[in-house]
Amino acid sequence: MGHVRFDRAGAHAVSKRSWRHQFAIGCGFLLSALFLWLALRKVDWRDLGAAFASINYFPVLGCVGALSLSIVLRAVRWRVIAQSPASEHRNFLRATNLGLLTNLLFPARAGEVIRVVTLARLLHSSFPRPLASALIDRLVDVFVLIVSASVLFWFLPIATFLDKWFTIFLIVAGIAVVLIILFARNSGWGEALGARLAKRWLRRWSVQPEIFLAELRLEFRRMLGGWLSVKLVVLAALVLCADYGAILTLLLAFGLLLPLEAPLLLWVFLSAGSALPSAPGYVGVYQVATIWALSLFSVSASMSVAIATVLQVATLVVALIIAGPGALSIFKRMLFVRNPT
Repeated sequence: MGHVRFDRAGAHAVSKRSWRHQFAIGCGFLLSALFLWLALRKVDWRDLGAAFASINYFPVLGCVGALSLSIVLRAVRWRVIAQSPASEHRNFLRATNLGLLTNLLFPARAGEVIRVVTLARLLHSSFPRPLASALIDRLVDVFVLIVSASVLFWFLPIATFLDKWFTIFLIVAGIAVVLIILFARNSGWGEALGARLAKRWLRRWSVQPEIFLAELRLEFRRMLGGWLSVKLVVLAALVLCADYGAILTLLLAFGLLLPLEAPLLLWVFLSAGSALPSAPGYVGVYQVATIWALSLFSVSASMSVAIATVLQVATLVVALIIAGPGALSIFKRMLFVRNPT
């Protein structure tokens, strides 16, 4: 009877997780559909066709090159966070690119799971270390986004419009930084809060929270001290420059000579939008984000939709080229992630 109860409880837990997963995917598709409708209702289809016809393909090649460089630099940054030797760079590059490619092909940001699983298998290691380093890698992205948004907030006229929301944003970001520092310094209160959050988040990974938290704390201590923090700042800046270059060259491909802050503003909107649940490839989300960002520079909705679409296609092409024949293994890895060992 005990085994029967256990099996029923296990089946119920699996069914509950499956329902939540399907619900999240459904919400993502609905949100993307809503954003796509909001974007397309402002589009003049004749102007959209003219925007695509006006593309200068030479700057598009520059965009593709900058996107490729961004992926390579992100892999280097992740490897530095994980304190792995340079000889392992190929494994980090493959995991980083497969994660990006999966996010472009599947909903619910499945690439975040794929890249951790891929790296763990390539390095023949357990999940806690790549999972901890991947989490810190994403926190670095969030930090860069906060800094970039802060710079734009102080120098652009949109400050008055976003004053209230940005103040709340800074308060939340400040609290998060304090919590990270408390956790890294092994504060009892910070450790208790971290353990509570980790237990909920780690259910899908079959990872002991204590092991993961110990690895995460070790990675934080390495990152916050010594030469590693300086190296991470440099790499984060280089990644931002590569992303900025990709957007700048894409704008030039459409003949847009905008102020220097325009590509950075568009990057902030796209990065913030990518955090939302959406359909594969951030369809709809990127279109609306581009319309909102470039409307401040009097760019039409039709032109903005064309820019967002070309960026999505260019990113997918770059990810497929870097993945090569290994791209087909994504589907097998997706099946593996559903039942990790």
